[in-house]
Amino acid sequence: MSKFYFSLISLLLLPSFNLHASPQTDFELGTQAYKSGANEVAVRYFESAMNQGMNTLALQFNLASSYYKVGRYEEAKRLFTRLHETDAMRDLAEYNLGLIALKQKQWQSARNNFMSVVNSGRDKKLTKLSQQQLKLLTNEQKRSKITAFANIGYDDNVVSVSSESALNESDSFYDVYAAVDYLVAGKRKDGWIAGASIYMLDYSDLDSSNLDLFSLGLKKTFYLNDWNTSLQLKFSKILYGDEDYTSSVMLDMKGYRSISISDRIYLRYRYEDISSDDNIYNYLEGSRHRATFEYRNTSSKNIRQLFYELEFNDRGDLTGTSYSYEYSPTRHTLRGKLTHLLNKKWRLSGDLSYRFSDFPVSTTLDREDERWRLVLGANYLIDSSFSLNSKLQFTNNSSSNDRYEYDKSMVSVGLIKTF
Repeated sequence: MSKFYFSLISLLLLPSFNLHASPQTDFELGTQAYKSGANEVAVRYFESAMNQGMNTLALQFNLASSYYKVGRYEEAKRLFTRLHETDAMRDLAEYNLGLIALKQKQWQSARNNFMSVVNSGRDKKLTKLSQQQLKLLTNEQKRSKITAFANIGYDDNVVSVSSESALNESDSFYDVYAAVDYLVAGKRKDGWIAGASIYMLDYSDLDSSNLDLFSLGLKKTFYLNDWNTSLQLKFSKILYGDEDYTSSVMLDMKGYRSISISDRIYLRYRYEDISSDDNIYNYLEGSRHRATFEYRNTSSKNIRQLFYELEFNDRGDLTGTSYSYEYSPTRHTLRGKLTHLLNKKWRLSGDLSYRFSDFPVSTTLDREDERWRLVLGANYLIDSSFSLNSKLQFTNNSSSNDRYEYDKSMVSVGLIKTF
């Protein structure tokens, strides 16, 4: 039954509980509402059952869990504390008290709750979950984090042109990336974080296609009801072929929330103000808006991700010898990614995306592009912070204008390390 169904039922039937309902009936209806995600309705049914004299451990636990789901943490804490006095429910109640402490930003209390479950060790699943929470709490205390990777690879169409074009060249490359962030104030999920990164792509022969990217940013993370959110302001500069290319200022807003134990939704909005650092790239100047929705499902063996992104551009004019048009595409991107956890060391992934780009109609060119991209990856975990990665990427871009049609294949292998 849907959340809407139970919400409607609650409006129609709850006023007459005392006349027609039994505590067992209310308990069963509350359980169904809880399973469907109608947590407010579940609270009302469970409270009605308790008011009629039912006081079983199952009712106390379900009502406490429903209170937690709707943000009534003090009431949830009171019931879980009562359940903690029962030997059979002690570890489960302790774990949930730890979750409540996290919501209330009582970090030391949460740590004590999770440590108690680990020290008990009676329930393997709860022990593992508590260890994960303790690890997250430990990471929250780190003032600085560093991520770095390095790859070598081969690109069979460096500048993404038609296979018949004289410009179609292949080359080997290496790329390196390093990022550092520093917790300025607060916690990592509720505080201020400063960051900087550098990325360098270098081709063996085609130096004109080398790429360097530098960025600096300041991010505010915070809780917004059930959402983990962040707001970041970032400045970036790009060199292309070792020459000035573009600079940009970006406002990046992100948020995610859990909709079940295994499911999450993510929202993201990015606004960029882009300026050209060389006159030949003036057509790139302007603004870009990107809004992204992601659904993620996680199980013991698989991570499934579905994405949709909408992009608007307000850029300059791209002018060639025989054409001129506004470089301001509207883009729609659909993407699906599956990551399979083969065992404790190996992860395999497949990532397929489709992007449709519609450019404004001009007197000389009416351009529409369709791009398909497939990425196959394998990751070997050397330890918890060090892994070996390999990637094979295929891209096909078709266009209403022949000059923008191309096929491209890339393969790379490298290492990634976090500190």
